[in-house]
Amino acid sequence: MPTTSSIDDDTTPLISDRRDNENIGQPYSTFLSKSPLLSETEQSPLSGDESSVDDASTKSAGGGCMGSVTNPFPNTSLGEFISNADSTIVMATAGPISSEFNKLQDASWLATAFALGVGSVQLIYGKLSIIYGRKPILLVAYFLLALGCVICGISPSMSTVILGRVVSGMGGAGIMAMGSIIILDVVPKRDLAAWRAIVNISMTLGRSIGGPIGGWLTDTIGWRWVFLTQAPLLGVAAILVTIFLRFTPKSKSSTNKDSTPSIRRVDIPGCLLLATSVVSFTLLIDRGGKAFSWTSHYALLLAASGLTFLTTFIYYEHSVAPEPIFSLAILRLPNVSTCYLIGMLQIAAQSSMMYTVPLYFQVTANVPAAVAGTHLVPSVVGNAIGGLIAGWFIRRTGHYKPVLFIAGLVASISYLLLYLRWNGNTSVWESLYIVPGGIGTAFASAASFVALTAFCDPDEVIMATGGYMLVFSIAMTAGVTTTNSILTSMFKWNMLRDLTVPNADKIIRHSLENSHYISGLTGEVREIVVKSYVGGLRSTYRKSFNFSLMGPV
Repeated sequence: MPTTSSIDDDTTPLISDRRDNENIGQPYSTFLSKSPLLSETEQSPLSGDESSVDDASTKSAGGGCMGSVTNPFPNTSLGEFISNADSTIVMATAGPISSEFNKLQDASWLATAFALGVGSVQLIYGKLSIIYGRKPILLVAYFLLALGCVICGISPSMSTVILGRVVSGMGGAGIMAMGSIIILDVVPKRDLAAWRAIVNISMTLGRSIGGPIGGWLTDTIGWRWVFLTQAPLLGVAAILVTIFLRFTPKSKSSTNKDSTPSIRRVDIPGCLLLATSVVSFTLLIDRGGKAFSWTSHYALLLAASGLTFLTTFIYYEHSVAPEPIFSLAILRLPNVSTCYLIGMLQIAAQSSMMYTVPLYFQVTANVPAAVAGTHLVPSVVGNAIGGLIAGWFIRRTGHYKPVLFIAGLVASISYLLLYLRWNGNTSVWESLYIVPGGIGTAFASAASFVALTAFCDPDEVIMATGGYMLVFSIAMTAGVTTTNSILTSMFKWNMLRDLTVPNADKIIRHSLENSHYISGLTGEVREIVVKSYVGGLRSTYRKSFNFSLMGPV
């Protein structure tokens, strides 16, 4: 559990060379004027001739390779938009998709599989972009996301849809990673939060309309077209990047003197060890208590597997790997571990809420998927508002600690209101209760990103960013899987307690398999089912509330 003291003191300047201790504690404006990290060429990295921009890029937070003479964000924003729309599309359509295959209890796998794909390759993108350059790796990410969407669209079974989501996650990991790395390449550290807020508008717009559009397509022409229509749009995004985004072929710096572009420089064993550990723990959290008991041999095997591969990964990265995919020394830098933990807690809390919102309205109000998806909009609007406020505050004052501290307090307002007020009869205006959750999560994301890079050297910041993106995906996985487990177990417990009809077991089973079955119930049975479902959801709100408050404690 992080403490506020673990983030450097509020008087600490935003940009600090960790080896220049005499600067610690000086006012931000004084430090900024004499900071060697902010040269004149870096003050405006998005203008000037190509050579000056490229030089500024290597001096900026990322130490990267993008030599674009124009603002790169318009050229990459379509990909960011689509990948973020994909996340809420799936949340809004998870019920109908899984219900078609009579697997409603496995609806969380549509989000979990995506997160597994992200976690399995997240760290490798940073290294590949150092070796081969940002642009080709970003195009690979677009291709993988499009391929995954096509697999989902033509899938004959739930298992194939899940496979498609894994492939999509592998592409989504690259889009997230490269978007963040490009920002670090071309933006001075003092402006990171502001630019993150600007990019967040594109991301937020995608998440805002993803749910309604996905629900509308599901209700009209079918959920398969939700995925199939993304592929040509990603093709357009790839064309824009190919034509307009300029870059140098490879990084100008490397931790290895041999900078020859070669896949042999990638720490494949480290990637496999970490991916196996992440998959083992995710399967344990998602399946535990449902497919097998927590004390079964399966649970013990998965837990032992996860711990073994994680321990081996730590040893390999520390003592064996010539070019580690993630240097463990980064975790000892100021702010890094604390920012990882704060970001993880807030993302887990919000992803849990985002997963349950469409399900709540589909079960309690019997609304179609399109309408259920629109109830996600207030949260993502809150994300945009929070990002802009955080960016403005950090750029104006140079301090990120206050933003980190209040993030969890603001977000917890949403979860408390949901617990107290969402009791099965919710008005349109009460949908706005989820706005503070979006604002608080945006506060935590923006401030954590800035705090994370404030003490990193150029060679370290890409690894640190990749680690943060991995933490982000793990948090989403943990948020959704634990929520689904809590919801399922509490729903069963409530139903067994309150439902006394002879075919209670059948009703419980079908209610967990298909949301349309619940909409067809009538009378007292429906009231008990809805009440039991709402009771399970309230337990998930309590979990999100606790997660949110752990950050500022």
